[in-house]
Amino acid sequence: MACGQGPGACAGTAPRLHSGGVGELSRYLFLAGAVPYIVLGVAHAIATPRDPQQRRGLSPRDPQLSQSMTRTAVLLTSRTDMWRAWVGFNLSHSLGVILLGVVVLVVGRSEASFAREAGVFVPLATCAAAAYLLLGLKYWFRTPIIGCALSLGLFVASWLLRTTSGS
Repeated sequence: MACGQGPGACAGTAPRLHSGGVGELSRYLFLAGAVPYIVLGVAHAIATPRDPQQRRGLSPRDPQLSQSMTRTAVLLTSRTDMWRAWVGFNLSHSLGVILLGVVVLVVGRSEASFAREAGVFVPLATCAAAAYLLLGLKYWFRTPIIGCALSLGLFVASWLLRTTSGS
């Protein structure tokens, strides 16, 4: 094969990542950052019990606590109890995390959309990931902390590549 007729055709040349080079690598890193949020968001929703008798990953270890939560109103309003509020908080948190991942996928779906929207959404996703990581370090356990840190690292790498390549 003659030089220039395909990736790696010339001795000593490395195959290119894609025609977009660094910009495409930035996009792939950005897209990869969405995966932990989608996976963790779905797992969080599945692990959330819908009623006090249901035992799932996010159920209190003490079953009596679940029952007590159903009999305790929140100070803000007597129209709901702690159980329903807690389930709602968990499910809405899951929805928000999944939505972050989906927005990242939509922005990174093509070279054109990424080139057009990355200037806003890469920093936004990076800030959201940093906020989730800080919350995780204070309130959560190892698995979501690892996922948030991984996403943050991918978003930061994407942002740095975009910034240093002039994309």
